[in-house]
Amino acid sequence: MVREFRYGGDRFRATVHGRPGKEEIFIVQVLDDDEEGAEISLDRFEDAGNDPAASLEAVLVRMVDQLRQEQSLAAPDAAEAFAWQEGRVLARVHSGVQHH
Repeated sequence: MVREFRYGGDRFRATVHGRPGKEEIFIVQVLDDDEEGAEISLDRFEDAGNDPAASLEAVLVRMVDQLRQEQSLAAPDAAEAFAWQEGRVLARVHSGVQHH
């Protein structure tokens, strides 16, 4: 899955694959000009502190908070809660099912 979300006044793109609770997650900050900014990744399967019952959204928030701390980034709007959003479609990919 590739999906965008907003949190703390910033926009991010998450790439997630794997079984729920054991996903590999890659997050990149999307800047105002659609350029990529800071990034962070996590393999929940390998993460000793992983709680497999934690929601994906909760893990994404934790990762963004960690990214901000590690890179000394301030949240432009700390009151803005996590919310999925429709991203700009760069390419449409078929479902993998081929119709003959």
